[in-house]
Amino acid sequence: MSDRRKHSKVLQLPEEIVSAVNKQLTSGVPYREIAECINQLKPQTGVEVSHMAVQRYGKDFLTKMERLKIVNEQAKAILDTHGEGPDTALSEAANKMALSLIMETLLSAENALEGESMTAIMRALAQLQRSSIASEKLKFTFDKGVSQAVAQVRAQLQEELKGDADLYHRLLAKVSQVEADLTAT
Repeated sequence: MSDRRKHSKVLQLPEEIVSAVNKQLTSGVPYREIAECINQLKPQTGVEVSHMAVQRYGKDFLTKMERLKIVNEQAKAILDTHGEGPDTALSEAANKMALSLIMETLLSAENALEGESMTAIMRALAQLQRSSIASEKLKFTFDKGVSQAVAQVRAQLQEELKGDADLYHRLLAKVSQVEADLTAT
């Protein structure tokens, strides 16, 4: 495996200039204009870039930004869907998205990953699996606790409302609805 890393000239610039470049990229400023702005600052920064260097950096930056936007939209959709549900919903969604990214990395690597890279990916995969199992165990324990509490409430209601069957059945329906809401996935 080659030890190739991206060494963008843009990233050699001071942080505030990189931030300004990022803003220009998201605003649609042409690469050539961004390169000209950077090159005007060469006396202060000591860095000169071509428009192609800005284009390579911009492509990578905008791709990452688009991925983050998609992840944010997915997380928002999950929260909207499970807003009243257990707190494990967002964790499960994050695990699924991370697992998807790991699988995507493994599939696109095509034997390019060796040694430490593959080990790190497999370790991350194992951590996701442990997290998923812990989440499922937490849900099971929660559901079991709710079921036990509901059974106790039903028994107490039956004892207290022996003489009023109508009220007992109405309250029982409310208890069943609360149980369903709490254990809904």
